Amino acid sequence: MHPILLEDTWIGDLHGYGTMVLLGGLCLAPGLWWDAKRRGMPGELLLDFYIVLVVGCFVGGRLLDVLSRPAVFLAEPMRIFSGQENFVFYGSLFGVLLGFVWLARRYRRPVADVADLLAPWIGVGHGVARVGCYFAGCCFGAPVVGDPAWALHFPPGSIAFDGGEVAHAGAHTVGLFPVQLAEVVGLEVIGLSLVATRVLRGVESRWRMSARYALLYGGLRMVTELFRGDHSRNHLFTVEFPGLADLLRLPADQPFLLSTSQLVSLALIAWGAAVIIRTRRAEHALSSADRRP
Repeated sequence: MHPILLEDTWIGDLHGYGTMVLLGGLCLAPGLWWDAKRRGMPGELLLDFYIVLVVGCFVGGRLLDVLSRPAVFLAEPMRIFSGQENFVFYGSLFGVLLGFVWLARRYRRPVADVADLLAPWIGVGHGVARVGCYFAGCCFGAPVVGDPAWALHFPPGSIAFDGGEVAHAGAHTVGLFPVQLAEVVGLEVIGLSLVATRVLRGVESRWRMSARYALLYGGLRMVTELFRGDHSRNHLFTVEFPGLADLLRLPADQPFLLSTSQLVSLALIAWGAAVIIRTRRAEHALSSADRRP
């Protein structure tokens, strides 16, 4: 865990979280450039694309965090503008999608074209950025019963240690499920799979690639949410399964449903499945019509 990667550089301290988010964003550039060129999109679109990514991620991510923890920010309103507070990925995602509406109007392209441009590559960049959560100790996992060797222990200076939600065991937290690293692996598998699909199949029906991403990431997030320990993120209601918790070596009172992120994940899964079914039916109908004498 490295909240600060390098101290006293010429640009100040390099924080692990911010550095990995920046690297994750930069990882998208080669793929976006290659893909945009093959879609006939102008080169200057990429600059506006990154402006939308930065603004949408910041505003959307902070807004959903505020909405999911209103009591915290009503008590201390100035925390809304603090760069030290949480950013909720789903808020960032929808902030970016709203920016895509502006981008599509500016370049006279369907919103689907802009969304499908990002969809194959976002998993790779998001996986790199999620390493920053491990460095900062945020988005931490639930305590693991028995403290196995693979559990993570966060020291003072980490959000997990200083946030007051996790029990301490001496100079570090109790052992926590490595949910950040598990999501990194899942994101890279999703990203590389979608990149391979894009390269092998070319440009497909509009919204098809976005739907694949929504379906896969929604499923991944539904699973990783089961192992999260930062319960201040807000649950709409809680459902516990002590038997399942014991099997997974989690506390008996670990809530499995339903966090705000799980609700959004379910919506993404439903939308992604519906779009894939609809586009496949449309392609099948078109293929059948072409075969008619």
